[in-house]
Amino acid sequence: MNVFGVGPLELAVILIVALVFVGPDRLPRLAADLARTIREIRKYTNSLAAEFNEVIKDVEKETATEKGVWKEVTEGIGGATQQVTEAMRGVRQDIFKTETPPSSAASPSPAPAPAPAPNGNPVSNGGGAEAWVEIPDPDVGGEGAPPGVAEAPAPQPAKPAP
Repeated sequence: MNVFGVGPLELAVILIVALVFVGPDRLPRLAADLARTIREIRKYTNSLAAEFNEVIKDVEKETATEKGVWKEVTEGIGGATQQVTEAMRGVRQDIFKTETPPSSAASPSPAPAPAPAPNGNPVSNGGGAEAWVEIPDPDVGGEGAPPGVAEAPAPQPAKPAP
């Protein structure tokens, strides 16, 4: 039998040491005081446990209505989530049903690329799409150009139409 994790041999050693230090006259009184102290500690811990259990029961009674409300909210959210999931599945199935398998016929060739405009404005290819023409950087090749960079040609004035 282990009392407080102490085996019978350790208990015998403790009693012998207590007998030597306390003496045979005061040992019975010390044992009675020790037993009384242990009973009071047990009574106190039992009353604390009972009081704690009462508080827990009171809190459970007070929160019973909130539990019901939260349960309803949880069920509502779960139902809404399920409805959204089912709607998404339906939409996904409709999309897959309406998709046509790729045909072996050649697709129309893309429109030819637009010719670059000399002024750098967007050029229309006739189909409504625009392409941008890259404008050369004026800082490249000037007086402050790094070595090895060619100078860009100077822009020519536009000729008037005859």
